[in-house]
Amino acid sequence: MNPKLKKIFIKIFGNKSKITADSNMNNVKKWDSLNHIKLMFELEKIKKKKFSSSQIIKLTSVKEIMKILNIKKNKLKNRQ
Repeated sequence: MNPKLKKIFIKIFGNKSKITADSNMNNVKKWDSLNHIKLMFELEKIKKKKFSSSQIIKLTSVKEIMKILNIKKNKLKNRQ
């Protein structure tokens, strides 16, 4: 996992959370709806990208978050 992404997860869920690529809302104890919004806010702030409402609803796993960040990154590169 990307170190910056890992740092965001630790900030939201704490150092004791074992976050891996397989982590999701169902297996991370502190990943509730409030912390999900905090996570989305931090991702938007760090990546300087806004997520749509439908994306926020779907981003309930580390894999999905990495996937969407890569997609957005590739779209930005294609525009330049």
